Amino acid sequence: MKLAAYWQKTFRENLREWKILVLTLVFGPFFVYLMFAYFKAAAPAYTLLVLNEDHPVARPTGKPLEAGRELWAAWDKLTYPDGKPVFKTRAAGSLEEGRRLLKDREADLVVRIPPDFSRSLEAYRADKSRPLAPVLNIGDESSVRFMVAASFADAVSYGYVASALGLELPAAVSFEGTGSGRSPSDFDLYVPALMVLAVIMVMFTAAASLIKEVDKGTITRLVLSRMSTFEFLSAVSLNQMLIGTVALALSYLAAQSVGYRIHGSLALFLAVGAFSVLSVVAISLVVAGFLRTIFELLTVGVFPFFILMFFSESMFPLPKVVFFQMAGHTFYLNDILPTSLTVRAFNKILNFGAGLKEVSFELAGILVLTVLYFALGLWVFRRRHLRSR
Repeated sequence: MKLAAYWQKTFRENLREWKILVLTLVFGPFFVYLMFAYFKAAAPAYTLLVLNEDHPVARPTGKPLEAGRELWAAWDKLTYPDGKPVFKTRAAGSLEEGRRLLKDREADLVVRIPPDFSRSLEAYRADKSRPLAPVLNIGDESSVRFMVAASFADAVSYGYVASALGLELPAAVSFEGTGSGRSPSDFDLYVPALMVLAVIMVMFTAAASLIKEVDKGTITRLVLSRMSTFEFLSAVSLNQMLIGTVALALSYLAAQSVGYRIHGSLALFLAVGAFSVLSVVAISLVVAGFLRTIFELLTVGVFPFFILMFFSESMFPLPKVVFFQMAGHTFYLNDILPTSLTVRAFNKILNFGAGLKEVSFELAGILVLTVLYFALGLWVFRRRHLRSR
């Protein structure tokens, strides 16, 4: 009875603090739409500046060989599986102009097609000992975009030259897919991390439910009512699991509304999400142990929120620092945050169609960390707010 009564009390209080509740519920969907708009607007193509100095040469067939123009056309035709172009090509007036645009980050790669490119191809066709005129790549070797753009451009160049000379390149590599068979966009790969943002936001509503009892002095009444610690934490946790699951579902619906499709079990996704919400509640208990007012939560409490957000890889990937290995699984240093394991589990479920067996390590890690954080949070909360009462 005490559990049910306190659950109703905290539920009504969460509704009264509707601003924090609304922020928690809309934070995930907001970032889903924001990142979708960003990836939609951001140009996926690499800017390729072409300095075509090639001179066409006559052939016995009567049609001149314009290898420079044909190679440029091959770069233009290169697309991703979704049909978007890989390159956004432009003509470069000179090498000096190209180098200046590279320094200004207005181009990713400059390619110079030499004047004798077509002539060297015709000469090689007649005499295999004749050298081919090289195509020159110019770029910033410290730029990842240059390295990727150059790799794409070189692959097209090799393919064009082989086709123009009637050569068959040796097939030295093969491909085996491990994904769902589709070609995920950059946004699709980002969705699992965006889902975790909805889970992390529960820290504010959970910590607010705990700190409010200290701030208003009602924690004393709860102690005098002989409510057990289990009942107290269970009521708060059940409420926050409900809020977090709703926020997670809204975030998923937001992603689905812009074209994202799940390739795993929706029930497993929500179940892992619910356990992850419970782990955030445990972390909130630790945070609440050090704070006394709602004002402190909304100021000082932002710091642990950003720790969860950034070090859980919800915003950008982090270096993989191995903590330990167990049963063929690697536990990284940032995995001491359960939300980091959640990002990995969500990615497996949403983008790779993983089942319970495939995410059992991450799920077990989330549960173990939840217990540890609850134990730590309970010790801190009692020591800071209940010891003198």
